[in-house]
Amino acid sequence: MSLSLKVVLIILVVLITVCAALFVSVIIIKLIQANMERNRKADIKNIKPILNKLLSDETVDFFKNHTLGISKLNAKLKKKTSLQTLEDVLLNILEDSNGETKVRVRTIAYHFGFPDKCLSMIRDRFTGNIAIGCRKAGLYQFEDAIPDILKALDILSGNTQYQALMALSRIGDANAMIQGFDKIYHLILVNERAINEILDTFPGDRYKLFKNMIHHHSHYLARLFLKAMDKEIANALIKDIIPICRNGSKETRLAGLIAIGRAGGSEEIPILVRALNDTAWEIRAMAAKTLGVLTGPDAVTPLVNAACDREWWVRQNAVTSILAYPDCEKILISIAQTGDRFAYDSMLYILEKAGETKLRARIEEVWTEKLNSDSLLVG
Repeated sequence: MSLSLKVVLIILVVLITVCAALFVSVIIIKLIQANMERNRKADIKNIKPILNKLLSDETVDFFKNHTLGISKLNAKLKKKTSLQTLEDVLLNILEDSNGETKVRVRTIAYHFGFPDKCLSMIRDRFTGNIAIGCRKAGLYQFEDAIPDILKALDILSGNTQYQALMALSRIGDANAMIQGFDKIYHLILVNERAINEILDTFPGDRYKLFKNMIHHHSHYLARLFLKAMDKEIANALIKDIIPICRNGSKETRLAGLIAIGRAGGSEEIPILVRALNDTAWEIRAMAAKTLGVLTGPDAVTPLVNAACDREWWVRQNAVTSILAYPDCEKILISIAQTGDRFAYDSMLYILEKAGETKLRARIEEVWTEKLNSDSLLVG
C-alpha cells in the first residue's frame, strides 16, 4: 500500500471519528435539553398552584401568612435548577403585572435572595450577563444595585445600555435616572422609541426628572424629554417650556411646540401664533399643526394666513387644523376668496383626504365664482 493511500485512509478514519463524535454530542445535548425541559415543566407544575394561592389571597392574609406559603414553595424546590425555574416564573409575572401583584412577587423574590444575586451578574465580565443582571435588578426594584447599574452604562453595548436605563427607570429613583443620562449623553446607543418606552415605565418623581432633563446641556436629550411629556407633566412644566420655544435651537423649539400641544392650554395660543411667523418653515408647520389641537378664535386669522404660506407643509397643516374649528366651512371659503391658487390646491387635497366631499365641492364652487368675478372685472 502506497504512502499516499495510507494518508488518505488515516484522514478518512479521523473524519469519520470526528463526525461520529459530533453526532453523539448532538444526541447527548438533545437528551440533556429534553430532560431539563421535563424537569422545568415538573417544577412549574409544582410551583404554580402554591404561587397562584399566594397571589390570590386577600391582602391581609398574604402579608400575615406569606411565610407559610413560601415555606411550602421552598419545599417543592428540590434542585438548584428548580430555583432558577421559580425565578424565571417570578420575572415573567413582574414583566406583565401591575400594582399589588408586583409587590407580592417581589416579596417572594426577596425571601429567596434573588435580588442579591443580580449584583454578581451586573459585575460579570460578559456583557450578556450584565444586561440580564440589570434587567432582573430593575424588575425587583433593587435599589442597592443602582451604583453597579450606573457603572454598566460605561459599556459600549446597545442592549446593556437599554437594560441599564430600563432598570434605573423601574427602580424609580429620579436622581439615578439623571445620573444615568449624564453618563451616556455623549454616546446614546438606544433609539428614541426605546427612550420613550423607558420613560413610560418610570414610576418615580416625573416632575423632578423631566424638569432637570429638559434643561440638560445635551440638546438631543432635552428634545427627547420634551417630546416624551404627557399632558400632566407638560402642564406642570409649562413655564419652563415657553422660554425653550422662544430661545432654543430650531429642533428644540419644535420639541417645545409638541410639548405645548400636549399641555392643552388655550392660554398658550399666542405663543403658537407668534411661531407662525418664524423664519424656519418647520417651526411654522408645527405651530400650524398644534393650533388644530389648541383651538381658539384668536388662531383663526393666523391660520388663514398660514394656509397661504409659501411652504407646502405649512399650508397643509393649517388647512388640516382649520377642520377642527366649528365654523371651518366659513373659514375655508374666506381662504378660497383670496384667490390664492396654492391655498386652494391645499384645501382640495386635504378635504379629499379627509373624505369631506360636500365641503370640497363647496370650495370648488366658491373658487369658480371668484375666477368668474375676476374675469368680469378684467374685462
